[in-house]
This record gives sequence, C-alpha cells and structure tokens, in this order.
Amino acid sequence: MDRLILLVYAVILNSAFCRSENSQIEDESAGFLATSTPEPVGDSQIIEQAITKMESVAATAEKLAREGILPKDETNRHYDEIIDMLVDVTEMVKVKTNAYKFLNAKGIDKVIFPNIDIPYSKLRGQLLILLKVLFEVAPTTTDAVIPISTIDKLLDIFENDDKQAMKAHVLDILYIWLPKNPKAQVRVMKTKGLEPFYDQMANLDTPVISTILDLFNQILTEHIKVRQGTQKTKADSQTLQIYKQIGLIERMSTPVVCNGLLNIFKTTQPWSHINEGTKIIGPVLDLVKKMKPYCMNTLRRRTNALEPFKELLEYVQEAGKKEHLESLNLNVSDIKAVLEDYVRELKHTIKDEF
Repeated sequence: MDRLILLVYAVILNSAFCRSENSQIEDESAGFLATSTPEPVGDSQIIEQAITKMESVAATAEKLAREGILPKDETNRHYDEIIDMLVDVTEMVKVKTNAYKFLNAKGIDKVIFPNIDIPYSKLRGQLLILLKVLFEVAPTTTDAVIPISTIDKLLDIFENDDKQAMKAHVLDILYIWLPKNPKAQVRVMKTKGLEPFYDQMANLDTPVISTILDLFNQILTEHIKVRQGTQKTKADSQTLQIYKQIGLIERMSTPVVCNGLLNIFKTTQPWSHINEGTKIIGPVLDLVKKMKPYCMNTLRRRTNALEPFKELLEYVQEAGKKEHLESLNLNVSDIKAVLEDYVRELKHTIKDEF
C-alpha cells in the first residue's frame, strides 16, 4: 500500500513538472512572436506615407508634362497611380480621426491644392470628392487649414470645366463651405461674383440647379438676418461690417442679379414638367418670395418677366399641389399671395407699355 501511494505521488509530481515546463516554453514562444512580428502600421503613418508618395508621383508627372518628350499616356499613368491612392485615402478620412490626421499632415496643401487644376478629369474628380468628404467630416478644421484661394480654383472649374459632374462636385463643396462663412463669401464676390452661377444654368441639370438655388437661399437668409438684427455687442457690429463688405443685399437690387435670377426661372420652365420627386420647386418658390422686395422695380422694366411667375402661380394653384408644397415646408398661402403680386404688377407694366 505504501509503495502504491509513493507511485501515485511520483506520477503527480512528474505531471506538474511537465505542465510547468510546457507553460514556460509557450510563454517564451509567445514572447518571441511578439518581438519578431512587426507592429501594425498606424493610420497616421499610412496617411503620411500616402501623402509623400502622391507628392513624389505628382512631381514626376508634372516634369513629364512640362518636358513633353514622352506620350501623354505616360503622364496619365502617373496620375492614375495617384488616383488609386486617393481612393484609399478618401475611404480612410471618412473616419473623423483620420480626417484630422490628413489635415494635420498638410494633405490639402501638398496634394489637393497643387493638383486640383490639372486638366485630367479622373484625377480632378477624385480630388474634389476627397475635399468634399473632408468638409463633410471635419468642416471647421478643413476651413481653418485650406488656402482661401482654393475658392478661385473651384470657381474656375465650375465655370470652365465642360463636365457636369465636376460642376456638381464644386457645388457640393461650396454648399458646405459658404454658409455662415463671410470670409469665404467675400472671396467669391471678389473673385467672380454671382455671374458664373447664372451663366452656367443652361449647362446644368435639375438637381444641380436645385443645389445652387438652395445655397443662394441659405446665404440670402443669413444676410437678411444679420442686416436686420440689432447690434448689442462690439462683435455684432464687426459682423455687420463684414456682411456689408460682401454687399449681397445691395447687389440684390441690381439688374445683373435680378435678371440673372429671372433667367434661372426661365431655364427651369415649364413647371408643369417638374415631377413631385424633385425638390427644385421648393428653392424656386422660396427665392421668388425673398427677391420680391429687391427686384420688382427691375422686373417691371423687363417685358418678358411675367411668364415665369404666371406659370408658377398656375402650378401652385393646381389641384393636389398643396400637400406636396407643404411637405417642402412652404407656406402655400404666402407663396400664392406673393405670386399674385408679381403677376398683377407685371401685367400692369405690360398694359402701361401698350
């Protein structure tokens, strides 16, 4: 019996020793793996490396384009390489922390700003998409670090690029950047004014026109509110002076602006063809209401000004339209009264001329 007990005790000790030895081997193996496997590269490093690589490839492409020795396809091949990296970076910056990393690494200065005016549509489009995402994810920081002269380049693309997709990308960016941003608005007014927006209407489809009108409504409402508000503090007075410098309210009474808006309405006629799935009628009617105090005198001098407002009134009065218009947060009674004023005043002008 004593021998049996001693045998069992020996087996237990041996088992314990083996477990201890195996555990030590496993721990050492784990330690070896931890030291021999490289740490994963962080997002900051990936973004910084991508920015550096894109800078380098862009410099090579610019050199090839300047020298003009190799075929254009060779330069475009380098641009395509940048596009592939831009697609990856654009996905990464949809995460806010990565957007900050891109901005802190001066990605706008190094990648977007110097290349956005390169006349290669695929590259330009991806750069505009990246900039739009940055404004969507981190609008305040993007506005703080972006060169204000980027607006000049955006307006130039909007005005001169034949591709409607490029114009739409630019408007998507401005739609986020301009409202409640007098510094950016001043730049638009000094660089191009409102004329490019009027002039491009015939080249735009309905959703893009709707975006322009909605943007204009937002900014006009903003200016009216500031100009009509009371200045209780020094900051309020300074804000008022900035908005006066922009001068949008003063411009609203000029023939250039009023005729430009009238041309927009004509471009989007006839209203009977606008289906209820589109929201363009909302921004149009909102703008018609806002511009009335400023533009009626100018419109009275236009013999062809009546027709758009007459058609709009007919549209609003159609059976079944009230519910749709109210779904767009429009006061149908107010809109109807405003349109009736337009029609009455402009009809009176035509009669006077005869």
